[in-house]
Amino acid sequence: MAAGAVAVLLATGCSASVSATGSVSKEEVAERASAALGEKVGRVPDSVTCEDDLKAEKGATVRCELAVDGEKQGLTATTASVGGGKAEIDFKVDDGPGAGTSAAPEPTGPPNAGAGAPAVDKAEVARQGKAALAARTGRQPDALACQEDLPARVGATVRCQLAADGEQYGVTVTAKSVDGDDVRMDFAVDDSPGG
Repeated sequence: MAAGAVAVLLATGCSASVSATGSVSKEEVAERASAALGEKVGRVPDSVTCEDDLKAEKGATVRCELAVDGEKQGLTATTASVGGGKAEIDFKVDDGPGAGTSAAPEPTGPPNAGAGAPAVDKAEVARQGKAALAARTGRQPDALACQEDLPARVGATVRCQLAADGEQYGVTVTAKSVDGDDVRMDFAVDDSPGG
């Protein structure tokens, strides 16, 4: 399903090694990003495009955009190291859907911020979920990403995707109580990976 595929890619970080003499072409960066993401999550994006060539200098970055089932996602390619005529490139997919550099940052703030019905922003749900799961297990999850805001009403649920030890788990987030802007949430991780 589209949402599941994008959720898996949300939390993805991976790397690739390429030959480099001064810079890596944007086509090569896009090709390596696609292959690296395919190896990491078992699914190659429908397309990856990058704005510019990537300089073969440690710390250099270039913005790219990937598409999965019609959903666009920003991605940053960073030169992690250079040596022996090769550049090691790290790829990090943005935490939320959006089109590369033109994506506006996700709004953060109290659950009642913004238009429409009160809800907890998906980025805040993910932040609190990571903290709660870390407190419960004693280990910080690799990543947690949610596709939707959580409605600020008791019993409302959203599904999120947890990455831990190379596995992907589904997480059901439920609003347990609502007191003004204070929404208490319960995080239930699926028993088996792949949800």
